[in-house]
Amino acid sequence: MKLLLTFFQRFLRHRRNLILGVLCVPLAQGADVGISLLIKDSLRAAREGETDGAPWGVLAIIGALALGHCVMKFFQRWLIVVVSRRFEVELKQQLFDKLTSLTFAFHNRSRSGDVVSRVTSDVENLRMFLGPGLMYTLGAIVIVPLALGVLFVHHGWLTLTMILPMIAMGGIMRALTPGLHKRSTAVQESLADISHRAQENFGGIRVVKGYNREDQQAERFARTSEENRDNQIALGRARGWTHAAVNGSFDLTFVVILIVGGLAAVKSTLPLEDLFLFIDLTIKVFWPLIALGWILGMYPRAVASAERVTELLAEQPEIQDAPDAIEWSEPRGELQFDDVSFAYGATHPKALQNISVTAPAGTTLGVVGPTGSGKTTLLNLIGRMFEPEGTLRLDGHDVRELTLSSLRGALGYVPQDSFLFSLPYHENIRFGADRELSDAEVVSLIERASMTDEVADFPHGMNQLVGERGVSLSGGQRQRTCIARALARDPKVLILDDCVSAVDTETEQKLLGSLRAAGEGRTVVVAAHRLSTVMNADTILVLTEDGRVEAIGTHDELVASDGWYASTWEQQQRRESLRGESPGGTSSGGPA
Repeated sequence: MKLLLTFFQRFLRHRRNLILGVLCVPLAQGADVGISLLIKDSLRAAREGETDGAPWGVLAIIGALALGHCVMKFFQRWLIVVVSRRFEVELKQQLFDKLTSLTFAFHNRSRSGDVVSRVTSDVENLRMFLGPGLMYTLGAIVIVPLALGVLFVHHGWLTLTMILPMIAMGGIMRALTPGLHKRSTAVQESLADISHRAQENFGGIRVVKGYNREDQQAERFARTSEENRDNQIALGRARGWTHAAVNGSFDLTFVVILIVGGLAAVKSTLPLEDLFLFIDLTIKVFWPLIALGWILGMYPRAVASAERVTELLAEQPEIQDAPDAIEWSEPRGELQFDDVSFAYGATHPKALQNISVTAPAGTTLGVVGPTGSGKTTLLNLIGRMFEPEGTLRLDGHDVRELTLSSLRGALGYVPQDSFLFSLPYHENIRFGADRELSDAEVVSLIERASMTDEVADFPHGMNQLVGERGVSLSGGQRQRTCIARALARDPKVLILDDCVSAVDTETEQKLLGSLRAAGEGRTVVVAAHRLSTVMNADTILVLTEDGRVEAIGTHDELVASDGWYASTWEQQQRRESLRGESPGGTSSGGPA
């Protein structure tokens, strides 16, 4: 309950609507009880012969109360539900902002389906409980004591007998609540499993089909669905007992009224209009109680959702701005790694060990090495995606001394996986810019990324929708589009993570020529498997399989030495010769 109260405080940000909605509740319920009392008095007057003709005055008052009841019901629902929707939007936005602020370490250990479930279904559970749930609870809090007070004034002993089933209902609900909470948590977790399983398969549908694993994945999804089904059935059974307790209490109350009140009416000790009042107000009392039973059944699920959402909100990014962080507005682009090491966890071996290398501003640093040597890890450290041991400096400043926004704002990053958004082609390029780009600027970026001919062939040109993750483009087209996106920022440091691996040699040389021109005046850090990609770099860093420095030098120096670089260059040259292709690229001062 304490967690739910924490979330309810968010409702108080909209006090005006909330207070107005809450005030409508007693007015609506009071009008409803007033109608019952007027009808009861009219029946009494008719029985005693006190009326002459149609009771137009009473009918007018009843009509006015009925209209007021309807208006207040509308506004209580509209005002409170509007607050709950605003709460939902604000909480989802806060969760989204939290998720985007968290580091790779969190996203690496989290399942996307579970995260999506927390942002969607868990937030909806909280909204339903704190919004409509509040409205129904207030209605019950008002109508139950009001109606029972009216009935107690008329016939205290009969009112006391009809309260007994209500007390029994409360005891049953209290006993059932722990089981409901346990089953609600299981349902939420299994729903997250379904979401994760579906998202993973839809995202990897090409792998699933490529390996002919549709039946296998369908079977796994079926098992996950069956687990959710069993949890839902168990929850439904528990909630069924809850509804049975509420409805059973409702029926038992009528049994009491009909037996005790009916016998009293037969003996003329209870007027028929009073019996009507008991039956009418009992119905009006129990409908809110039935809604309250629904809310009590929802309570464990809301608590489980509150715990899951709170757990996510409590996550803190492992990498944050220092209290005295510097806003570096005019970076030059000099990079210096000073004895930098990094491991992905305390129990994992180090991916990088004692790396020391300098890239002066405006130069190109190539990073090569065997698969798994830590090339991508090294590039990720530049933007503080991870926190290493040792010191990494930008323009002489430890990157930990700079604000994340100014540090990352100086970088243009082309990742290895070439991720694109499900947007028009030009929007994916504009995504990288910190300002609005003109169409002419976008066309220039497309040309620099060697995508002019391909974009011209798109049915809708630059407005072509690229599909989720850029699915409608080839691997090479995605890589070149990511390069154009990085260049759109006009960064002082351009980071290229094996960004031409999916293009042919001819396109590679054309693209690298454009990058040499684009790299003038900026620092370029490029990791690659093809050594032809980095052969014209000012400095080349060669890493070993265990993430250590094997050698640092120019292409000519490394080829002349005896080591991994020279042997790999010879192998790649021989392979290119067999294909009848030339590695090309003889100019200096660029990424290739």
